[in-house]
Amino acid sequence: HDDTAPPKSKNPRDACMRAVIARLGNLGPLRGTQRVFPSRSNRRRITMRADEIQQGDLVGEVALVGDGTTASPTELGWISLGTSPTELCLANTLPTGQTFRWRKTSCGDWVGVIGERVVSLRQAPTDVLYRVHCGPHGSTQSTDHDAIAEYFNLAVNLSDLSQQWAAADVRFRNLQPYLPGCRMLRQDPSECLFSFICSSNNHISRIHGMVERLCAGYGTELFPDGRLGGVLKAVPVNKKKEATPQKKQRDADAVGAETAEKESLEARVSATKAVAPPATPSVVAFDLLQAPGEPLGTFYSFPTVTQLLGATEEQLRAMGFGYRAKFIAGTAAALSEKEGGADSYLRNLRDHVLYRDAQVALTELPGVGPKVAACACLFSLDKHQAVPVDTHVWQLAVEHYLPSLEGKTLTPKIMEKVEDTIVGVFGEYAGWAHNTLFVAELAHVRAALPEKLRTPPRAKTSKEEKKDTMKSPANKFLSEEQLEVVVKEESAMGSPVAKKSKKGKSENKFLSEEELEVVVKAESAMGSPVAKKSKPN
Repeated sequence: HDDTAPPKSKNPRDACMRAVIARLGNLGPLRGTQRVFPSRSNRRRITMRADEIQQGDLVGEVALVGDGTTASPTELGWISLGTSPTELCLANTLPTGQTFRWRKTSCGDWVGVIGERVVSLRQAPTDVLYRVHCGPHGSTQSTDHDAIAEYFNLAVNLSDLSQQWAAADVRFRNLQPYLPGCRMLRQDPSECLFSFICSSNNHISRIHGMVERLCAGYGTELFPDGRLGGVLKAVPVNKKKEATPQKKQRDADAVGAETAEKESLEARVSATKAVAPPATPSVVAFDLLQAPGEPLGTFYSFPTVTQLLGATEEQLRAMGFGYRAKFIAGTAAALSEKEGGADSYLRNLRDHVLYRDAQVALTELPGVGPKVAACACLFSLDKHQAVPVDTHVWQLAVEHYLPSLEGKTLTPKIMEKVEDTIVGVFGEYAGWAHNTLFVAELAHVRAALPEKLRTPPRAKTSKEEKKDTMKSPANKFLSEEQLEVVVKEESAMGSPVAKKSKKGKSENKFLSEEELEVVVKAESAMGSPVAKKSKPN
């Protein structure tokens, strides 16, 4: 130890620099200018001990670079949320279709927006950790913690409820060990409602894109601190399609630019070898260039209803929202005309209106059907018994709870029967219990479950049966004229459904009868105004 070495600076900027070095050290520490690949035993990660974790004061340490200096997680800004994985598992909560504002990073953390806060979340063995990178004016660590705790509905004891549900239902009891911490969020009602208007006839990745475009176009830009610098968004591992010639050229240009940047960086490093003492730590971000992932991008708050009043249908269509553009603009206008304003109206639905009445009230808004309304009620309005019925829930209900509905068409009346049945099994928090059942039906989760717990796929209906179903007036199919409008709009936005329809031989690119059935069932489940128009006279 060098007694003449100056004491560690208490300057916050120095602490920030040590935190940055710690992050780089985790990616690939360097001693001097020589790249080093330490053994796993020498990479000291944040060590969590349940008896040492206190609210706002996390004990642990993380390795830095060459000189062995360490920085505590508190210095790095991580704070304990004080909740166990059985109460909150991020992987079973954030990417499951409740919210569309979170991005998983290449190092396994989550970064997203809660109100006006940009927040990082990390799943630890016995806790969830968070960092707030920016927040509303006047916010404190206490108000930040309260906002995050409210967002995750931590006032509800999920462990106790899970024990009750496991005692009441064998399906839940078998799934519970594999799917802990499936929480229901308590989102801002306006954000939740407009997000699920975007979900109509859509898939999760595309909904994410729409929500982000809505925020970028009409929300308020947020400016997180430097701790997110260099953090990358994880890139999903998908089967790659054959790239177009234009994309191949762009990729080649990008590789060339990256190679030139690396060569320039290596040249600068080589030039320093003559003057830099070997013992002096020098961090060179080779790993940042090689780390898999994409930039996180810019962060925005979700637009308020007042901000959305500036969005016209034409603007939204140009941004790729298709027929949903009319619903977004129309709902913003309708909410703004409510007595007391949109926020007051939605808070009243949360605090003073029963579930069914709140659901009916929401379906009076443009583009909001029973399923979208149920989502808003469960995810933002404290209607804990609400059960949004989509294809996954319909299939699990027929398989495990209502086999008598096999072959039936999913109508609003049948949806209500499914809800009532699930509430009869699980009680007033049936929406929370159904969430675990729903998560088990997601493709990536289902594949990881033991074979005996996987809901078997539904038997495919024969073409003749589908044709007979198509002819039934009770199914409220779209007319060809209405279908043409939907297909053209979806085609312009690259909808998977629209792309399938291009395989047909019809000059107008109509969906096949089988594909039409899929669209109509989805629209019927959501009470789509387009589907409603197709009711027989």
